Amino acid sequence: MTERTWPRGAEWRKWDLHVHSPASHGFKGDFPGFIIQLGNADCNVIGINDYFSVAGYREVLRRLQNPAGDTEGNQGYRDALEKLRAKTLLPVVECRMTNVLMNKHGKTGQRLNFHLIFDPALDPDDIETFLKNQQAAGSSIGSRYADSQFLLNSVQVDFNDILKKLRTDGSFRDRFLVWLPYDEYGGIDNIDPKTDTLLKLHLIRDADILGSANRGQADFFLWKDEQYSEDDYREWFGNRKPCIKGSDSHNVNDEIGKLKDHASQPTDRHCWIKADPTFAGLRQIITEPEDRVYIGRVPPKLEEVRTNATRYIDQLHIRKADGADTADKWFDCELPLNPDMVAIIGKKGSGKSALADIMAIAGNTHCDTEFFSFLNKQRFCERSGRLAKQFTVRPVWTDGSETTLSLNARPDLNGVERVRYIPQTYLEKVCTETEPGQQSAFQAELRKVIFAHIGEAEKLGRETLDDLIAYKTEELEGQIATARTEIGKINAELVRLEERATPGYTAQLAALLQQKEQELRAHAATEPTKVEQPNNASPQEQAAYDEVAAQLAAERMTLDGIEKSAADTREQQRDLTEKIAVARKLEGRLDNFRSEYDRLQRETAPDLQKLGLKLGALVTVSVDKGPVEKARAALQGAKDAADASLDEHQAASLPAQKAACLERIRGLQAQLDAPNKRFQEFNEALRAWTERKAEIEGDDAKPASLNGYKAQIAYLRDGLAADIQALRTQRETVAKGIHRNIAAIRDAYKELFAPVQDLITSSVIIKEGFKLTFESSIIERTLQARLFDSFISQGNAGSFYGKEKGAAALEELRAEFDVNVETDAIALAERIVAYLEVDMRTAQKTPTGIATQLRKSVDIKSLYDFLWGFSYLEPEYSLKLDGKDLSHLSPGERGTLLLVFYLLVDKSNKPIIVDQPEENLDSETVYRLLIPVIKEVKKRRQIIMVTHSPNIAVVCDAEQIIHARIDRADGNSVIYTMGAIESPALNRYLVDVLEGTRPAFENREAKYFA
Repeated sequence: MTERTWPRGAEWRKWDLHVHSPASHGFKGDFPGFIIQLGNADCNVIGINDYFSVAGYREVLRRLQNPAGDTEGNQGYRDALEKLRAKTLLPVVECRMTNVLMNKHGKTGQRLNFHLIFDPALDPDDIETFLKNQQAAGSSIGSRYADSQFLLNSVQVDFNDILKKLRTDGSFRDRFLVWLPYDEYGGIDNIDPKTDTLLKLHLIRDADILGSANRGQADFFLWKDEQYSEDDYREWFGNRKPCIKGSDSHNVNDEIGKLKDHASQPTDRHCWIKADPTFAGLRQIITEPEDRVYIGRVPPKLEEVRTNATRYIDQLHIRKADGADTADKWFDCELPLNPDMVAIIGKKGSGKSALADIMAIAGNTHCDTEFFSFLNKQRFCERSGRLAKQFTVRPVWTDGSETTLSLNARPDLNGVERVRYIPQTYLEKVCTETEPGQQSAFQAELRKVIFAHIGEAEKLGRETLDDLIAYKTEELEGQIATARTEIGKINAELVRLEERATPGYTAQLAALLQQKEQELRAHAATEPTKVEQPNNASPQEQAAYDEVAAQLAAERMTLDGIEKSAADTREQQRDLTEKIAVARKLEGRLDNFRSEYDRLQRETAPDLQKLGLKLGALVTVSVDKGPVEKARAALQGAKDAADASLDEHQAASLPAQKAACLERIRGLQAQLDAPNKRFQEFNEALRAWTERKAEIEGDDAKPASLNGYKAQIAYLRDGLAADIQALRTQRETVAKGIHRNIAAIRDAYKELFAPVQDLITSSVIIKEGFKLTFESSIIERTLQARLFDSFISQGNAGSFYGKEKGAAALEELRAEFDVNVETDAIALAERIVAYLEVDMRTAQKTPTGIATQLRKSVDIKSLYDFLWGFSYLEPEYSLKLDGKDLSHLSPGERGTLLLVFYLLVDKSNKPIIVDQPEENLDSETVYRLLIPVIKEVKKRRQIIMVTHSPNIAVVCDAEQIIHARIDRADGNSVIYTMGAIESPALNRYLVDVLEGTRPAFENREAKYFA
């Protein structure tokens, strides 16, 4: 008889191990009816259960093995017999123990039943012989074995004694399981673990399986009842115990497989076990009591697969393509795949990673094929895919859809990615980057997974996390840019005023004032010597002089008027020029405002359309430059007139009038005699001297005059400090606005990452196992690098002198401030400036001045723009592992974190294929951190892992093992053997490949004692 195999591995099946046969006293029905009942049962595995007997089990086997049975009975019987051959039958013996449990209220107690589930590979004769040898009423059962009423009512055995006999008998050792009912009739559900410790807990410790369909009781035996500690549980019953339930059928009309309620009526609840339908499969629930047993209507994973049939690969066919001419066999296989976890194992070069690559191509992974280890240009796809083109893969999805692809196919990046693939080389590349900063591949992968966890509605139609962040923060970034422009203008004016506040500038003004005073004194010394008017002229001469003198006086008055008009016109010219510039600037601002509004209209049009709104209903803008243009035209006309009146080349201009007047004066002076000419020359010289004196003295409006210098010095003394402080206050206000906008971007990150934060908070695996946290903060990463590389020279004497010492000084200074607080961020910028103004290394704090600390071609304004523009502050919503920033993680820690994100955080339920994830992880990390994650995630998605780690394949309890090997002598034939861990063939492969053979494993085990 060919040994039955289940290549898809451990699957959920209905098991009913408590089905009585007509061999049990009180059973209603005969064996033909029982056969029909068994064959038609909605159940894959049935335990034929009788009191101290396997007679019913033997009779069913006889009927199945009897060739004549196929012609016996009616058609219904024969059909049922054929169906029954596809089911698994287990011999189960129900025993009543002599042990009596005394309850806490008195001396009365109850006797317990327990079940012995035997390996069907045992000879029923051996089981029967063992049972007949048991003592009842002072003698062995012997010939009374055929009396079912006697077996039910009179046979009782000592629980501990019968277990000892079975465990010391070589025929039965490891070939039976003890099933102790807990809430059934005769069970021990009313026993308190604190008051009935001695006997009850001893029984549970010795039982392999408990019988209960009660969720609370099952959780108790899985150590989930938090009122007790793990130490309590361990002391009481050693290991976690699985709970199963049977129908306890005593009637051929009962529905086998359906659990009964308290009124013994069938329900729609079943006992599901995820295992091969074998005794070895049943044994697996002892080591995996929670994940392999489900009591209810349908296991959640089966419902998940049913409702998401397009997201599970059901089969994979790899064949030669039509017309292939290669003599090598390579692939010719059909692989049914388990929807839970598939572990691919095998020796190096056996075809493990080849299968992973092929599955990835079959699912149109978007992973770059340069990271593939088999389907790449250096191996199977060399020479333009000459060999790969001769083979095809045909994935069949659970919904029945299928496609056929060449093994030389490349991913269609425009098509739907139906599987996520993480090749070994890609994982190594990402995890071993020397600087995993914000733009690294490691961070990029994390951000992809975080983005996948964001709900579709919250993605707002964006394709990446960066696009979504940019969209959500666009206006804030615009406000920051505007504020930085405003700070630049403030800093320009501030630097101008601060330059005037320096002692050197004050000294310069004092020197200029002193020079101007000296100039005034020197000018005073040049005052023309007074010349008296001649008085000895004859009446005729005097009359002639008076007439010329009157004309000269009139001309001088005209000259004064011309010069005053020229001065007024020049002042008017300056004023008009300034006003015209202001008008042009205002026109430009209005144009910019209009352009901004037009841009706003363009950019908001899609959003407004979605909301059914129009911008005009929200904002009304009317720009009329007419008045400004009219004013500018008038100003320009007046300026043109002023320009013309000062143009010496025009005959009617003031300079021309002045020249003509001076010419007339010279002509009149020529008419005078020598004494009167000297007197008039004196008057002219005195007028010019007085005019020059007034020019030197000047007024407050003339900065280069004596009074102008005095006014400036007075301003430095009395008004400059207030103006500087006003500008600094204004700059601080704008800088705080920038900081608030950066904080708002940080909060936008927090909002976007909230779903992942909630997952971390709610997931015990992540929270406790990984100590994974998100931190929303404002950080500065580039202050030191940018400050010293772009602005400050550390070769110049000052607080930051020397590369290492300067960096240390800045870091020490930086540590005093929390840049998340806007006042601290402002204070940090102010403190850096203070360190630049004086040398903090000296006790005297020697003044140095900012300018002396700057690099060449760098001005103070640029430094101020950097410090108060806060471009070195970044909003960040960062992930930390056990308190460590991602940039400080080891490659192994990065690999662990990335896999957690791929598996647990990623909301996608598409299959995920990972090639040897343990390469950068130590075994303890795999066991402590990765295994709980894999076990959790396989509940909702198909996981396929290539591995050589027993922790991943075995401890993760992979539902399907695929062993790969290649037969080089048979045309490079790649052979895949599939099945569950409990499959004998696959179990041997697991030991040989992952443990290095049984002797090697036992050698290691013998040496471990810690």
